[in-house]
Amino acid sequence: MAALSAAGERLRPATGKENFRNLIQSGCYYVDKTQYLRTIFEYDNDRLLMLRPRRFGKTLMMSTIRYFFEMNYENPGDTSLQNELFKALDITRDQEFCRKHMGQYPVVSLTLKDAAGFDFRNACVRLGETILDLACSFTWLMDSKALYATEKEAFSKLLDHDLLCSGTAESIDILQSSLFILCRALFRHCGKRPLLLIDEYDVPLQKAAMGGYYEQMSKVIGPMLSIALKSNDYIHRGILTGCLRATKEGIFTGLNNYSVNSVLSDDDSLSAAFGFTPDEVRAMLSYYGLRNLYDRARDFYDGYRIGSKEIFCPWDVTCYVSDLLKPRARGPESFAPPAYWNNTSNSKIITQYMPHLSEQGAAMLQDLLDGKSIDVKVHEDMSYGDFDLSDAGQFWNLLVYTGYLTLEKIDTDDVCWFRIPNAEIRKCFDSNIMAYYHKRGGAYFENYSKAIAEALLEGNAERLALELTNALLTFVSARDVACKEPKENYYHGLLNGIILSAGDLIKDHSSNTDSGDGYADITFRSAKLDVAVVIELKYAASREELSDMAHEAIRQIIDKDYAEAVRDRFVRKIFGYGIAFFHRQCAVESQELTL
Repeated sequence: MAALSAAGERLRPATGKENFRNLIQSGCYYVDKTQYLRTIFEYDNDRLLMLRPRRFGKTLMMSTIRYFFEMNYENPGDTSLQNELFKALDITRDQEFCRKHMGQYPVVSLTLKDAAGFDFRNACVRLGETILDLACSFTWLMDSKALYATEKEAFSKLLDHDLLCSGTAESIDILQSSLFILCRALFRHCGKRPLLLIDEYDVPLQKAAMGGYYEQMSKVIGPMLSIALKSNDYIHRGILTGCLRATKEGIFTGLNNYSVNSVLSDDDSLSAAFGFTPDEVRAMLSYYGLRNLYDRARDFYDGYRIGSKEIFCPWDVTCYVSDLLKPRARGPESFAPPAYWNNTSNSKIITQYMPHLSEQGAAMLQDLLDGKSIDVKVHEDMSYGDFDLSDAGQFWNLLVYTGYLTLEKIDTDDVCWFRIPNAEIRKCFDSNIMAYYHKRGGAYFENYSKAIAEALLEGNAERLALELTNALLTFVSARDVACKEPKENYYHGLLNGIILSAGDLIKDHSSNTDSGDGYADITFRSAKLDVAVVIELKYAASREELSDMAHEAIRQIIDKDYAEAVRDRFVRKIFGYGIAFFHRQCAVESQELTL
């Protein structure tokens, strides 16, 4: 990518940019994936489904495909827009491919990410609005002399808001044929078969499964995509993106020339088409003068393995770079990488299965949290309609396809081993598991939280040990469903949840705070900002080691000056706590730290 925008300014991180044309024209940094346009266009089969987790750049890739191939309908043969948008990008090196295909096709491009609702009728209305918006971009087809009268009549129904968005049986019939009608009309007018691009095709089915109207919605989406892809001789290629392969809905049944490229595909040709490679992340960080933060970005946002490629989550990296560039008193090195994923992904994936995990499932979950790998039998034909909360195999497969787990290795017996990809996803597991138990505890949990927060703010180690032990006796036993052998990261998540549930008693809570010569496990301040607390946690191998580990923790706080991050002119007292855990027991050592 060029070092400067058209205005001669440094390119901005493309946070939230999913429209390729807007990204390029607004002077944003673009990680060049255009070399994959030819791979996708010339894929062995002319019906291609590409599966990746949410926030992996699927929508931007589909937009890139559209802007490269879509013709100028008013002036066919004019490729001036493409020449401007792609002039500095890799695909232009393939001059023969560009000459033959750039700007040469009608394109039907839609995303179904917003075609969902709180019930079946509302979802059909939203789907109707999506198709209406798409059809309105082709209203000029009504004036085409190439279309038969019956074809214009069919197309006109796609422009009738009251009909298409009514949620009635008649509107559903039209929706099921809508993509076929539009592709046929474009073929008739342009004399060329269009490309059909469908982004996030599975979102309506996912939302329907969660909302309890899956069977109804599958009878709308299934025929709509089936008619568009299986029985449609009017399209050149059909390209779809999503998270899960949905074979059992009947969407692709009988479609012989149909390929799937997923996070588990051994076909390496598209492994790096979505997400960022290590070299791409290094280049981006170097462009902004942040190369020294590569290792930190790798620990938090890397770790996915797709084919033979090591892949970063692109959304996380872009958000991280954008935040690093914001003015900071202490510089970008002091900014701890946030868990962006937890704010955008469907955390219910974990918590909805929590009550149903067996002892073996709980042990596997704990192994993952401990940094180990687990073996999972992969179901490549898993669909949203198959969800069974009592089926642990579906739970693990769902985590794989939605980005919570990634492939570690395939052994000689074709057994697949998976792990948590990075520190950010590990935080998601911790916080979502904690949220589940907080929800179960309700006000009961909150009472423990406030008592523990009060003890921490008072500097009262004896009271803290008593209140914390009571909480452990109550909640750790309940959490046996998600824990084989409690480790430090488990207690870290538990204590984070307790402190965050203390309501208006605390402010400025932070976990893994960059402070002094390392990272403090937990820091926070009182509501009046005059008292600060620094906590270091340890896990003891036995009951007898509790006191020694608590002492070691408080010494670490002092020696590494973890209080550095909470010192300011408002703080009058700083309490440091070394806390050691062993199963449902704890030991606490405290000390007032220097201001």
